[in-house]
Amino acid sequence: MNFSFDLSEKIVDYSKHWEFSVGSCHAALALREDYRRQLKEAHSRLGFRYLRFHGLFHDDMSVLSRSLFSSEYLLSFANIDNIYDFLLSIGMKPFVEIGFMPECLKSGNETIFHYKANITPPKDKDIWVWFIKQFISHLIERYGRDEVRSWYFEIWNEPNLDGENGLAGGRFWSGTMQDYYELYRITVTAIKEIDPCLRVGGPATSNNAHIPDMIEFCNKNGLPLDFISTHHYPTDVVLGYGVEDSKNFVKEFNSTDKSDLDKIHKLLKHYMTFQADIWEKVDRGVLTEMARRAKEEAQGLPLFYTEWSSLAGLQTDGEFGASFIAKTVLDNIGIVDGCSYWTFSDIVEEKSMASVEFHGGFGLSTMHGIKKAPYRAFELLHRLPAKMYENVLREDTVDVYLFPDDRDNTVKIVAVNHHSLMHEIDTREVALTLRSGSVKLMERADLYRIDKRHANAIETWMQLGSPTYLTQAQQHTLEAASELTRETLPVELHEESAAIRFELPPQGMAMIVLYRL
Repeated sequence: MNFSFDLSEKIVDYSKHWEFSVGSCHAALALREDYRRQLKEAHSRLGFRYLRFHGLFHDDMSVLSRSLFSSEYLLSFANIDNIYDFLLSIGMKPFVEIGFMPECLKSGNETIFHYKANITPPKDKDIWVWFIKQFISHLIERYGRDEVRSWYFEIWNEPNLDGENGLAGGRFWSGTMQDYYELYRITVTAIKEIDPCLRVGGPATSNNAHIPDMIEFCNKNGLPLDFISTHHYPTDVVLGYGVEDSKNFVKEFNSTDKSDLDKIHKLLKHYMTFQADIWEKVDRGVLTEMARRAKEEAQGLPLFYTEWSSLAGLQTDGEFGASFIAKTVLDNIGIVDGCSYWTFSDIVEEKSMASVEFHGGFGLSTMHGIKKAPYRAFELLHRLPAKMYENVLREDTVDVYLFPDDRDNTVKIVAVNHHSLMHEIDTREVALTLRSGSVKLMERADLYRIDKRHANAIETWMQLGSPTYLTQAQQHTLEAASELTRETLPVELHEESAAIRFELPPQGMAMIVLYRL
């Protein structure tokens, strides 16, 4: 592939929206030492500024309970303080997800995940309002009004996965969307009564859903809405959305008579076939197209993706996950105001804690802190300046993004060879000619690669026999395999131009650092 670029082309400022926030599992895990060690490093090396997690009010946080000897409600913000104190101490801030429901306020017994988070609306709205006011007042008293005003408050998580239309047995909200809007109404009103300058938003939906409905509800009822938050993954069709032949398998499994083994087996076979083939229906750059639509629907409000990733199992842990991240975040510049990758670590226990080091988990790092290829993608992206050339070079499966960096007098180039899984993609030889004009370049450049053979610990793990539990020696081997390495790339200089050549394997990405004289 032959590209040509003029270094005198238009340069624009931009915001690193992908460093706005990062996600993790549920609140109680933030009390763990290994979790904190990994988070501190992710903040330092990848630049994440906010942290979002589920279950702030879940009973394992001991926030709200009932006295054994009276009807009195007992408050304890000690564990929340412990977590927020830590976040502020390392230079991060909380992106506060309001949920789940404390047992003493639940209106039903429906739960989600291994840790049994209650997903029902409050049985007593007045007590819920009192509780929210106590929580917000405590935060302001402890951290100061100005500090808390720099946080974000998001009401619940994915309420559109509800009892009527969502995933039976796999939803986050037992009520309807109307029930969610009522929860938003009483909660945002309570928060704003304490401080009208606190930033509150929603609907925190799966798959970009209900954005216009949320705005309409707030406008109709005179409610504040400071930002739009939603989630998306490229395979959201698995949940029953998207392509015409998508199916809500979880709901169908739960509604099938378990004694009808023949029907169960046929459904299971259909599900496995559909799941195996689903990436055939996922277009390259699908999240960017989703984001463009959501941006229009947000009507000028800040658009935050508080969960996103490739969600491709073991493929996410390797080079596909890395190239997916690079292409998605760079293409979303100017569209998305902030996003929160799900998650920074495999210290996750939605289905109980995994034991296999690489298992297609959500995290950028494994449970023992081994950096995956996606982690290294964020690490390279963190090195970029806050301005870029407006023009992006594109051909077939290759995208080339250029960034002038005055901090170290370089031009940084990010090249990505990415396609959706189950689509044809080949190694590409890239030749890039830079019309340099008055920009004088050195005869060598630095090259950093992430692909099947570079900065990709999962490949080494497989070569070791995919061990379930690692020895210390194996862990050290994998840590070494995950490191980014610097190579020298020749630069062919001419009077008014410079040329470089490099290879991009399938699903590979590279950063080239050109030094200016």
